Amino acid sequence: MISRLVRVPLVTLALLASLPGAARAWEVRSTAPAGAFEVFHQRFSTAAYAYPRHGASPLGVIGWEVYADATYDRDFDGQPFVPLVIDGDFTGGALSVGRVGARKGLPGGFDLGLSYGQALGGDVKLVSAELQWAWVHGGALEPAVSLRLSGTRTLDPQAYSLEQLGAEILVSKGFAVLTPYLGAGVVRSRGRLERDAGAPPSLGGDLEETDTQPIVFAGATLNLLVPKITVELEKGEAVQASVRVGFGF
Repeated sequence: MISRLVRVPLVTLALLASLPGAARAWEVRSTAPAGAFEVFHQRFSTAAYAYPRHGASPLGVIGWEVYADATYDRDFDGQPFVPLVIDGDFTGGALSVGRVGARKGLPGGFDLGLSYGQALGGDVKLVSAELQWAWVHGGALEPAVSLRLSGTRTLDPQAYSLEQLGAEILVSKGFAVLTPYLGAGVVRSRGRLERDAGAPPSLGGDLEETDTQPIVFAGATLNLLVPKITVELEKGEAVQASVRVGFGF
């Protein structure tokens, strides 16, 4: 699986550049039943969440990173709610959310990040921001410990819109060129489905779902400078994998 994942972010920049002008492979139905939409939102919201995909050590005042990453949830397409909520087929038969972004180190152990993402082949586009503060910077004998806050919302939403707030604790320890890390947190997601004018009256009006879910994650970064490669396993409503390819110092 890892070899397959590592190839994904290498083409994510090209995919994100080409998808807005290309025909969509799938989109969220405005006519989705309420029960199916609730289950879809719970699963999709944590699949699309902007997990850290980096360790707890601060970048430092002159530090920076640019990256592309992508997720892989091979079981999403087989869920019972999919035919009721999704119109079309997933790229490669799996849900994948690609992102491009940048992080910049600030004084006081703070890092600031921004990213743009898209459910590949779909009609959901996302913009995210993160602020991380390392109260333990880490060293030769001690791990780094950080608090991270993030926010995500859909950009130019179609039938489905999503807003998220998340908070996590991260712990990491560097060993030469390898930095393993782990963390846990909570994410609050609000999803809204807007009915179109042609929806049958029996479906009712617009739908809205809000839920709060715990998340856990663990990963490792191989720091080759050009590039840095991170592989992460993530558990929200379901388990998925992600890989990030980054450049910076």
